[in-house]
Amino acid sequence: MAIVQILYKIKGLTKQEFLRNVLTLMTGITIAQLLPILVSPILTRIYNPVDFGVYALYISIISIVSVAVTLRYEFAIVTPQKRGDALNIFTLSLIASFVTSFLMFIIVILFHRDILDLLDNKSIGIWLYLIPFATFLIGVTQTFNYWFNREKRFGVLSKSRIIQTFGNIIPNIAIGIIYKNEFGLIFGHLLGAVASVIYLIYNFVRDREIIKELKEHASLSKIKEQALTYKEYPQFNMASAFLDTMSLQLPALCVSKTYSSVDLGYYNLTTRTISMPLSVISTSVSQVFFQKISEAYNQCKPLRPIILNTAKYLSLISIFPLLILLFFGPQLFSFVFGEKWSVAGEFARILVFSYAIKFVVSPLSVAFLAVGAVRRLFYLQFFRFVFTVFLLFLSLNIDVIYFLIFYSLYEFCYYILYFIFILKLQTKKNEQE
Repeated sequence: MAIVQILYKIKGLTKQEFLRNVLTLMTGITIAQLLPILVSPILTRIYNPVDFGVYALYISIISIVSVAVTLRYEFAIVTPQKRGDALNIFTLSLIASFVTSFLMFIIVILFHRDILDLLDNKSIGIWLYLIPFATFLIGVTQTFNYWFNREKRFGVLSKSRIIQTFGNIIPNIAIGIIYKNEFGLIFGHLLGAVASVIYLIYNFVRDREIIKELKEHASLSKIKEQALTYKEYPQFNMASAFLDTMSLQLPALCVSKTYSSVDLGYYNLTTRTISMPLSVISTSVSQVFFQKISEAYNQCKPLRPIILNTAKYLSLISIFPLLILLFFGPQLFSFVFGEKWSVAGEFARILVFSYAIKFVVSPLSVAFLAVGAVRRLFYLQFFRFVFTVFLLFLSLNIDVIYFLIFYSLYEFCYYILYFIFILKLQTKKNEQE
């Protein structure tokens, strides 16, 4: 009898729009993230830690520079009540992606040698020329993602992630067998992004009503108007996102420069293995949560219950993987990826607490954007960046294990503070009302 009641309760929950949209996104993201995890034991036997180290550096650079590619205008696509305004922001975001990527390509050509000297890693040399194109694809993908998010077409977003994954892992294996170097990893990443962009564009242009509205509403004057209306996004949100990404990627850059390419390879596999399963849920929740919280804010509904309930469910989900990696990390990595990767399991055991708290809090950070508290988010990210740089500076001459311990403790404390500020943001809004 109790089982029947539980089943009815689950059935009732799936009828709620928020959970239904999360599950729609999760279907695609689960497949998209599960496939790389299943393929990882094959990849770790094709590629060595040095190959993963070069790939990790490549991804770290893209993660940092892609923050600025759209000038963060894609986040504003969800906000306007008028669809015409949203279409002008959509166009603005695509234009920004092209212009910034082109400028990035010029910079790579002019300062290629200087960039290599700064990174102190010659292996990344030829791959620097691909970074502007890869960044442009990310900008286009983000722009379309937020448009389809606004339209609640979560099925399109779900399928695009699956297509991107297949476009990624097939070249990873096929090219890796032939060349046995980082080329297969990097080229696979690029092909996956191209496949996803083509699918998103196809689903956009096939809707003739949207194309008709785009022709009616989009104009240079209206694009400029929306650029000024949401000028805080490039002024503050871009800066805060850049600082946030730098804070996330600095450890990888630090490991690359201070330790060895092998350590960077271990670190890359560790972060990929932990973040992939958790991001299946957190990414889905973040996108649906953003749409839900924006809608509630525009309707002057209380936000705190949405924030607390979301945090509660994410906390419960994070417990199981945390315990598994904490007690069986090295053994699990050795069994799945091969004996030479047991060190990555030790890294995972250390980093798991910071990833668990980030899994809970990070999806909720879009609440700052939903209520227009862009400056406050910038100050938080600035604080984090400064302390991250300070921590890395203090950790330069210590063993890599101790470095990871200090970094994990710092991240755990920061996200606790971050969550408090999210709740205070809601409290302050209620007081104003």
